[in-house]
Amino acid sequence: MTMKNQYHKAINITTFGMDQRTQRILEMVFHGPGKDDYLLIKDIPSAAACVFDLDSLEGQNFWKEYRVLYPLLPTIILSLNHKEIAGTIYVKKPIEIDKLIKALKKVGQLIKEQYVKKTAQKLSTTSSAHELSQGVHDTKLATEIALENEEENLHQQYCGYNQDINLAKSGNIEKIYYDPSQYLQGFFEKAVVVSQQFEQGGIMIEGLYAPVILNYKKNKIVCCKQTLDNKLRTMTLLPLSHSHLGMTTLNDTEFEKFVTNHQLLVQPLDKFLWRIALWTARGRVAKGTDLYKNVVLLHWPNLTRLIVTPYALKISALWVEQPSSLVETAKILEIPQRYVFAFFSAASALKLAFVERRLETRFSTKATSKLILNAKRSLFRRILARLHI
Repeated sequence: MTMKNQYHKAINITTFGMDQRTQRILEMVFHGPGKDDYLLIKDIPSAAACVFDLDSLEGQNFWKEYRVLYPLLPTIILSLNHKEIAGTIYVKKPIEIDKLIKALKKVGQLIKEQYVKKTAQKLSTTSSAHELSQGVHDTKLATEIALENEEENLHQQYCGYNQDINLAKSGNIEKIYYDPSQYLQGFFEKAVVVSQQFEQGGIMIEGLYAPVILNYKKNKIVCCKQTLDNKLRTMTLLPLSHSHLGMTTLNDTEFEKFVTNHQLLVQPLDKFLWRIALWTARGRVAKGTDLYKNVVLLHWPNLTRLIVTPYALKISALWVEQPSSLVETAKILEIPQRYVFAFFSAASALKLAFVERRLETRFSTKATSKLILNAKRSLFRRILARLHI
């Protein structure tokens, strides 16, 4: 592997507000002159930059909300009219490929500068000026560290910021609980239960700012792009009044007609619910969850499609081999509690994981130590087996 390839990593870039023609142009660029340097993805939280069509329907209104949610995300603005917006790079429509490539290169340079600057600030508190000026080697090392930090920051919106707490103190325990029924997550879970009763068609949720239709049997949910990437996350964070929400059943014909007429996007329902649960829980667990009873994982989540939270593979491997409590899982794997709680909340939303109801005693110190030793011995082998490596 060459030194260039060793440190090279394609930049994840997402889009917002694109019509089909513009989206095809971008796909052509990313598969052509931008290949290996840029990767077009759908998920804004996982992106290092965004291409935003300001001329799209409601583009101006969505821009304000977008900037509130992602104030520091490097953004390329597409518009017929020149736009001077701080922190953005303007590309005039109709798009000229060479100008788009130049804008992408500027974004790449901006991202690298942010990485190095952020890392230099962090290292300056523990390193001398001499250590920070060792040249190219230190710059590359700083960039690698910053990449890891950036990945961690992306996960924080799914796993929260809570540090480990002393569970022996009752006041602390309340901080790790939330009530899904008080949030949009709970309403979607009710809609799933209703949808399970129908072999065809779907359930349309009314009262949101955009139509959302789900079909449990086919593992589908249909909604607009803005619902997926922008307003929905904000709504999941706030306690919700259900008084304005309702459900309407649609047969297959009505379902397909509605999707076509509104040009909606289809995605897997499990992927949608998994994300909703992570956004809402933010490293917590549902109220009433017993922290000391074993967790059973029915089968491995489809992590090729779902958001992979930190240590998801290790947690899955442990629970498949040896059901363990949430508290013991964090101890056995030596990981922050919030990552265990976040993964469990998401898996619970898909009915993949649950806490055993039978009575059991807590692990003794000796039993725990033995379990930790056995888990560490076999964990790596099981992960390799599951990943077919």
